[in-house]
Amino acid sequence: MNTKKRVVYDSKNYFSRFLKYEFRKSFKFDSFKNFDSFENEINNYSVIVFVIYSEDELVNFMKIYKKGIPLIVCTFNEKLLLKMRSIDEILLLDTSKIKSEVIIELKSYLNLVNFSSVDLN
Repeated sequence: MNTKKRVVYDSKNYFSRFLKYEFRKSFKFDSFKNFDSFENEINNYSVIVFVIYSEDELVNFMKIYKKGIPLIVCTFNEKLLLKMRSIDEILLLDTSKIKSEVIIELKSYLNLVNFSSVDLN
């Protein structure tokens, strides 16, 4: 996978608008609200930001988990955060934090994923 394309799945489109606005100068994101369309396109991206609002969306998350694409999972739901802390190989972002903290943490995650996906060949 040599692409540097990033995608955000956000069924309500709240966080994706924030993300696209705050990072408009640093990173470009495609976004999806419809999971079926999103699931068919994920192999075209190097990073997935997946926003989970409810436990129902965990089913969709599990469909893409372990596909080999770095995942940044965002949620404001404290119960979901506790459940997801035990999942390996994801970066978990608590979006209930203040805006400046979310931006700093997300930027560090995006830079980490970019750094770790650099092709050394």
